[in-house]
Amino acid sequence: MIRSSQKALLTLVVYFLLVGSGMVRSQAIDYSRINASGGAHRPALAPIKSDSTRNNKPSLLTIKVFSGDITQPLTSAVAVMTSRVTNRTERVVIANGQLTRIFEKPDNLTIEVSAAGYRPAQRTMAIAVSPQGNRYEFDAQLDRMTISLTMSAVDRSTNKIIPDVRFTISSKISGMTSTTLTPDATTGLSKIELPSKGTYVVSSIAKGYADFVKPIKLDSAQNEARFILTASPKPEPVKPQSLPEISVVGNASPPGPPIDRARPTVPVIRSTIAGPSVAVKQPFGVIEKGKPVRLNDIYFDQSSPVLRPESFTELDQLSSILLANPTMQIEIRGHTDNQGDFDLNVKLSRDRCQAIIDYLVGKGIQKIRLKAVGRGPIDPIAPNNTEENRRKNRRVEFVVI
Repeated sequence: MIRSSQKALLTLVVYFLLVGSGMVRSQAIDYSRINASGGAHRPALAPIKSDSTRNNKPSLLTIKVFSGDITQPLTSAVAVMTSRVTNRTERVVIANGQLTRIFEKPDNLTIEVSAAGYRPAQRTMAIAVSPQGNRYEFDAQLDRMTISLTMSAVDRSTNKIIPDVRFTISSKISGMTSTTLTPDATTGLSKIELPSKGTYVVSSIAKGYADFVKPIKLDSAQNEARFILTASPKPEPVKPQSLPEISVVGNASPPGPPIDRARPTVPVIRSTIAGPSVAVKQPFGVIEKGKPVRLNDIYFDQSSPVLRPESFTELDQLSSILLANPTMQIEIRGHTDNQGDFDLNVKLSRDRCQAIIDYLVGKGIQKIRLKAVGRGPIDPIAPNNTEENRRKNRRVEFVVI
């Protein structure tokens, strides 16, 4: 009995010596989990919470978006944040150029900020929390993105570049007005920098080739477009018409009063090198070089290039002006509304112009003086929001060139 007490006392002394030397740590004992039947199980140790963890404040992340430099905030952008801790990705719209996020736990983020028409900016950030509350900022300066387009035209038969082609490009979506390009004298290539990706309308004019209008979609930073043009058929020479022979016997004259055989008066265009003005007031008003003149009484069958007879009166007036001015050359331009397929509208407008040219050629006008240009819905004069406005856009014009 004495020996057992000595052993217990020795054990207690050794324990206190170890605690005092730091080799044994005291831990709080959770007595609520001790078995009341005699303590057959070891007591569980409750974790001790650190005061520093309990007192941490959230961290604040602010993302600001600028165009080029910090003086031009972008009002609309998108931030994509991927957490390397949770492997979650969040897409957030940044309005008014600024976004704020609160983090209560540490995180490691990959952030990409982008905006339409700009190159994206990316950054990796480690977010920590502390009792002071950390603040983080990401000033995303986005450079404006330019879309490069290189165009060329080749002959369908020879596959050689056509050096004198003129391209015109426009886009209503990006707000870009029509721009005419001049090819490089050495390479024959036309290059342009465009404001954004999207669909653009390209038309071409080349002497001796049929015109075309085509939409193209640009979806990368560097774009190339090659157009194959078909040479126009050479016009057949106009053979002079021989006058009918008249046999006159002696000095006899037909009975009746003399007949005035004077030719009908036709308005004559007077132009000078100094200016394009033309002194014609009837039947189309004053005609100026390069200014479209609308043909108001031209009618076709529905969705067809077939001319109706009620169109002949106005076309006869146009042919009279062309006959009286043998050096005049004109373009016949056809326009449609925006209803239906774009390519079909362009083809229909061009075919209708060709029908007018065929009629004028039948009236003695040389085909080389006439040119058909189908514009389709590219050049509206009114919004296509009502039937009345769409009717205004469906028209035929001629332009002195």
